[in-house]
Parts: sequence; C-alpha cells; structure tokens
Amino acid sequence: THKQTGILLNANEASQNVDNTIQQEILDAISNLSLNRYPDTTCQELHSLYAEIMNVPASWILSGNGSDQMLGFLIQYYLQGNKTLYTLTPDFSMYDYYVELNHSRIEKYETKLDGSFDVDAFISNGKDKNVDMILFSNPNNPTGHAITKAEMIQICEAFPKIPVIFDEAYMEFGEESAIDLLKLYPMAFVCRTLSKAYGLAGIRCGFMISRQVEKLAPLFIPYALSSVTQTIASVVLKHANEYVDKIQNVITERERVYQEVKDYTKLVFYPSNANFLYGRTDKKDVLMEMFEEKKITIRNYADDSFRITIGSKEENDFVLDVLRRFEYANC
Repeated sequence: THKQTGILLNANEASQNVDNTIQQEILDAISNLSLNRYPDTTCQELHSLYAEIMNVPASWILSGNGSDQMLGFLIQYYLQGNKTLYTLTPDFSMYDYYVELNHSRIEKYETKLDGSFDVDAFISNGKDKNVDMILFSNPNNPTGHAITKAEMIQICEAFPKIPVIFDEAYMEFGEESAIDLLKLYPMAFVCRTLSKAYGLAGIRCGFMISRQVEKLAPLFIPYALSSVTQTIASVVLKHANEYVDKIQNVITERERVYQEVKDYTKLVFYPSNANFLYGRTDKKDVLMEMFEEKKITIRNYADDSFRITIGSKEENDFVLDVLRRFEYANC
C-alpha cells in the first residue's frame, strides 16, 4: 500500500490512531455484520448518535462519504443551470472541483492575509453578483480564521432565500458553531466530518445538517455509507466524551506552538481556530528543505504560504525545532 514515511503534517489528520479498546470494539462489531446485505440506507443508529452529540433532531442529518460528498451533493442540487457559488479565497479546493463538474460558476471573495474579511462588504458583493449559494469553511482552511456567530447571522439574514452553508470540518477546534442557527434559518446548512477531531479520515464519514434534509434525503444516493463505515463511526461516537480531552489537547498544543512562533520575523503565523497553523515566508524554499531534511511533510501552497497540522507533543517539538533554526539561521 501507499505508505508515506516520516511525520505527516500536511493533511490535518489526527496524529494518533483510534485507541486499542475502541479498536477491539470496532472489530467485534464488524465481525457481526451481514456483509451479504445492503447497509441501512437511513443510517438510523449513526444519525441518532450524532444527533445527540450535536443536539439537533436526527431527521436534520444526512451522512455520506466524507463531508466532500455532502458538499458535492448540495452544489449539484442547488447550482444546476449555470448558477453561481459564492465562496472565499483562499478556501477548500474541492469547491472548485464540484462547481466545475456541475458546469456552474464560482465567485470568490478575497480575504485578508490572516483569512479575515469584512462581512458587510462580503454581503454587498454577493448581492451585486446575484449569487445562488454561499459556501465557505469556518474555521477557514487554510488560514484557521473563524467568523463570529453574529457575523453568521448577518449573512443568513442578508440571504434568506438561498442556501448558506457553513463547512465546519474544523469546528471542534473552534468556538462558535452555526448549529444553533439552523433552528432560525431554514436555508442554513452545517457540514461536519469525522475525519479531523475524531481521527477517522480513513473511513470517510461526513454529515450535512439542516432543516432541508427531509426534502433532500430522497434525492441522495442510496447506500452512500457502507455498513462497515456506519458501524465504525457508531462505535466511535459512543465514546464521544473520551474525545473531549483529545480535542482539548490539540487546542492546547496549537496555542503552545503559536505562542512560541507568533513574534518570529522571518515567518508570519496567524492565530488559528483549527488543528493547524497557517504561515508565510519569503524564504519558503529554504523552509521546505529544512522540513524535508527532517522527514516532516507540511502543506505547501503555490504562493508564499504553507500550513502545518498540529500533531502530537513530540511531533510539534520537532516542528518547533525546525522553525527555531529557520528563524535564527543566517539565511
């Protein structure tokens, strides 16, 4: 199989595999599956577990093959016939992919270097361009910037008739979710994933949460989630309370790393609400070489920016060591 070696801090994955006790529970549960039968297409157990964690009705939840599939489905449903998606730049590259696949259009609002943006200007530009759907990641990927609940409300109020989708893949590491807005705004959506905070990138399980789900569910692909994926996700979600500390650890580590590097002069780092730090440097080739030398893989972008996933304490110490040497080297 394709195995990358060294320390992988490029895909915002959790640094640790699922705990051994949970692994054993997963194996036991899988061994009882009737693999000759189709999976439960309603994902009843999974949705009721997730509904409890998110404090929403189970009927508002739809799940699929990673939140990517949910986003792709929403774009396909709402943007048929040359309609326009309104998003931010920089943001998650998959939005462009789905828009192109569906022959729709995309309008991007450029954020400041730290990922922040003027919400009033964002709204008036969206109205000028007569957009048909709003979708952006919050906390933002790659910058880690998050907007406030007040700003989310402003956007929902300004565009009550079109879908407004908050892609909250990293919200477990953030503070203000749009979940509470779903009660008030029928066209608001939240997308979530088990790939990041729950460390289940390998099973591809994501959710779309909205009052529109009851209308959309019949149009979604049947059997999107295999019985194996549903079973693993359900076992892990039964242990959701054990993940509270793991998530807090990532946040603590993120702040520890950020505090050390925030005043560096050869590198600029931005505050983050996610499980990664985003930075810039005009000597990026040197920086990338230093990481490569230590067999640490980070995310490299086409401009002067890069993104480093927060790993284990030990992995973060290796990262800090490289950043320190870069900052104090005579390059």
